[in-house]
Amino acid sequence: VFHVLEADSMDIVAEYKGKPSIDDFANILYSAGREYGNCLLVVENNNIGYSVLEKLIDLEYPNLYYSVKGTNEHIDQVAAIGNPSAIAGFTTSMKTRPLIIAKMEEFIRNKLITINSLRLLNELKTFIWYLGKPQAMKGYNDDLVMALAIACWVRDTAIQANARDLNYQKAFISAIKTS
Repeated sequence: VFHVLEADSMDIVAEYKGKPSIDDFANILYSAGREYGNCLLVVENNNIGYSVLEKLIDLEYPNLYYSVKGTNEHIDQVAAIGNPSAIAGFTTSMKTRPLIIAKMEEFIRNKLITINSLRLLNELKTFIWYLGKPQAMKGYNDDLVMALAIACWVRDTAIQANARDLNYQKAFISAIKTS
């Protein structure tokens, strides 16, 4: 399951839901990422996602999401290589799940994202809080919801932080004067 979001408009421009093999899914992600200008691929590193990440690393995909273990703070792929505290992918845990869901709810409530997918809308209709955990109702799926929640979280944290850092660097460079 994945969504492709345009960073500026937060429109979902592509979606995939299926049950391919690990190798096939990695190849699908690789091709979609390349088609969308080597976009940032954020793959969950839980369960089979780690195997998909390993395959994408083997394929040398140039723009994978990495985070710092324990904090989930985004780290640039180049800086992550050789860093023992960096891990490929996004970790969905009991700690991060409510945070990413809250971020998605904020984006939807503030109309910052456009949802045109009937499959996603149907999953959202059956997505509930049960015993303190956000999840799909029994017998339903939440894969598309979780993919969107992760995308919203990453966009608001990693991508915005990178843009802010880039603006700081530009301001710093433009402030340098020679005499």
